Amino acid sequence: MPRYTVVRVEEVERYAMRVGYGARRRRLNELFSKVEELLNNTLEPYGGIAFNTGVEGEYIALTNGVDREQHLDLLFKLDWETPHGVRVASLKASNPVVALLSSSSYFRRGERFLFEEDDGGVGEEYWVAMIALPRLRGYEAHVAANTLGYSISRAMERYGGLVVEKTSGAVTIIGGGGLEALAGELREIGPVGIGVSQRGLNAYRNAVKALQRLLDGVAEERVCVLRD
Repeated sequence: MPRYTVVRVEEVERYAMRVGYGARRRRLNELFSKVEELLNNTLEPYGGIAFNTGVEGEYIALTNGVDREQHLDLLFKLDWETPHGVRVASLKASNPVVALLSSSSYFRRGERFLFEEDDGGVGEEYWVAMIALPRLRGYEAHVAANTLGYSISRAMERYGGLVVEKTSGAVTIIGGGGLEALAGELREIGPVGIGVSQRGLNAYRNAVKALQRLLDGVAEERVCVLRD
């Protein structure tokens, strides 16, 4: 199974509780941007990539090939850069949803660091899917993105996928091999570019290239899959 690393920033509410709403959002956005940047700068040399889960202060990273010592280094860096530290859980799971549920159970026990050992292999492939949404503008685009986003979320629940990016133009989903079946349903919404790799960063880059091929007309099908 592939490796997922879940990072949770500690005591987010306490960090910004004594300021007004505008200042609170600004402080939290600055903190979250700093954490995400540090995560990706640290993981990128090893082929990893991190995303915000949509929950404040929680991130999930694709970390095949990133060992225990490198995870400890990540924990120390994040502890230094955040006001109340972080919790880190790195484990093997069939999909990111299982990884998030397992890490939550671990964090509830009060533990701060988990690295689930494996057999030393790189890990199974990640699948990253990017779905192009209809090209609309203004509030119409906002409504369409939310409506289609809901449809996408309901569909991917059956395959263990997780939405990690959503804009007015595209939605990005991470997961395991189940995303291949999911793409068959999502192609009715728009072109689907899929990237596959044992390294998370490469899977993401392959998905970007695959979707661009579809949008440029280089690939004629509604689904394009690129592997390393």
